[in-house]
Amino acid sequence: MNASLVPADTPAALQALHELPLPAPVSYAPQTIGWMFVAVLLVALALACAWLVWRRYEKSRYRREALAELARIEAQLNDDATRAAALTQIAPLVKRTALAATSRERVAALSGAAWLAYLRKTHGAFDDESGALLYTASYTPDESLTRVTRQQAQHLAQAARAWIERHHVEV
Repeated sequence: MNASLVPADTPAALQALHELPLPAPVSYAPQTIGWMFVAVLLVALALACAWLVWRRYEKSRYRREALAELARIEAQLNDDATRAAALTQIAPLVKRTALAATSRERVAALSGAAWLAYLRKTHGAFDDESGALLYTASYTPDESLTRVTRQQAQHLAQAARAWIERHHVEV
């Protein structure tokens, strides 16, 4: 032992002792090839999950864009001067969203009761009032739409929002 670190009253037998050497630090690296396979498998699984999440995010881009456009339309529904014009924009938005979600052959020709039935079948929240307003807003002149109340317009926008958020296309 170092003489300077030993107290003066230490017996001579203890002064001759040396410190025990410490073992080498334990390595955190895997010691067998099996752990390397597990690590590679976990990395591959994480990459596959990240790819699936990214793919799902990209596939639902049309949904996010439709919801953003619907938010702009909803802002116009509160103003009496722009309500009629905003109402005419909801039906084409829902149709474009449906066309983005499924094949053109399946959706493009639908109109009237068949279109409403399709929207309801794909988890739509369109009741009789909002469904009728969705249909007539597309074909009614703007001056006739001025009679639509703010509550009716908001109800239609909520039904459209619910459909855009929750619709599921049958394969």
